[in-house]
Amino acid sequence: MDSINFENSSFPFNIATASTQDPLKILQINLARAKASTNQLHLTASTIKPDIILVQEQYHYNNEIPGIPNSWKTFSSTNQKAAILIPSAQIKPALLATKVNVVAVKIQTSSYPITIISAYSSPAQDVSTTLQEIQEIITSLPEEKIIIGV
Repeated sequence: MDSINFENSSFPFNIATASTQDPLKILQINLARAKASTNQLHLTASTIKPDIILVQEQYHYNNEIPGIPNSWKTFSSTNQKAAILIPSAQIKPALLATKVNVVAVKIQTSSYPITIISAYSSPAQDVSTTLQEIQEIITSLPEEKIIIGV
């Protein structure tokens, strides 16, 4: 799923997702492709108890993120350098888009739906590709509440 256009669609987010308590506790972290830091993430999450974790440069092996419990919902960009991890069983996300450098989900809070984006941009490459992917998602969701972790 490379690109999705949600304009003029009536996607039933309040049906596809369960309402979550406000406020959301979100952790954003770059794990520097290190196995040790990826393994440490589970311990850190059990201490601070985030609802959602926006990750960049996670360690992965065989298309999985080792050390992450199977009970966590995991969504990754196609290059696997950006991910959204949801340890909370109460949050029922709907996947919006999976792009090369970006992944986006939507959740329903008790007040309104919100889109959450995790993106990665290599310092060695042009940032325009990542910005374009983010812009495509934002443009397709006018007047939406959006959180972006880069």
